[in-house]
Amino acid sequence: MKTLRKVRAALIAPIVLALALPALATEEPTPATAEASATPQPEALAATLEPAAATTVAAEPADASVSPSQISADRINAIRANEYFYQSYGKGDPFATLVSGKYEPTGAAELVDLNSASLVGVMWGQDDRFALVEDGDGFGYILRVGDQVRNGRVVSIRKNSLTAQVTLYGISSNVVLKLDNLEE
Repeated sequence: MKTLRKVRAALIAPIVLALALPALATEEPTPATAEASATPQPEALAATLEPAAATTVAAEPADASVSPSQISADRINAIRANEYFYQSYGKGDPFATLVSGKYEPTGAAELVDLNSASLVGVMWGQDDRFALVEDGDGFGYILRVGDQVRNGRVVSIRKNSLTAQVTLYGISSNVVLKLDNLEE
């Protein structure tokens, strides 16, 4: 219990000093207090409070009179001074959707019809080949081996051609699209 009292006295002494020093500074010096003012006032006041507190006050830094909450408040005010507020007057909403309308999923009707399509280009790399196909309406498609087309599937892609196996009315046939020579 004695150590708890010493700790409490050590914590309370700087607060009492901070409250008492401004009151002592406003008093007019009298001849009796002039002799007392020759010695430092914080140590004298601490000695009158409690002898154990006098040793702890000497070890405390001079900044002990500023509370941690005051330091935190100063830091928060410094941060708030640099705050930026978005002025939205006359500007569009940055979170508004750019696309309007209903979502329409693509289904089997969206598959390319090879009867009205033409092969525009072929690209290949080490691992994969792509065929660029344009249908009669001008829409472009990128097809790989195994992709579905209307009534069938792509079987092979070569340097100048695309081959697909199409089944129509129970009859399977191979449809070959050849690359048009544009150099002619």
